[in-house]
Amino acid sequence: MVPDPWQRIQALEDAASFARPGGHVVVVTRSPEEITKAAADGGWTPHHDGFWSSRSKGTFQRGISPNEIVALARRAGLVPAAEAPVLPLPGVCHAVLTRPGT
Repeated sequence: MVPDPWQRIQALEDAASFARPGGHVVVVTRSPEEITKAAADGGWTPHHDGFWSSRSKGTFQRGISPNEIVALARRAGLVPAAEAPVLPLPGVCHAVLTRPGT
């Protein structure tokens, strides 16, 4: 995860560039609840909207909900897939996105 929200959008734009028009991009993140629990257990340092799990290594952690994944993806030019599977995995959030086009 990157600490800057604009870099998150850029990362999605980069991922979308590998999908052909009409193709899919799958985004999987740890859930906000999972990250909050790990931060409390690990004594992580809060930073903006997430946590440094290791500042010396530059590892930033932030859980992202499916709704937020979709909001960021829309800004990157992706849309939710019409018939995306729901995978109920503990501690995980995901979204299946489509690159618009023919």
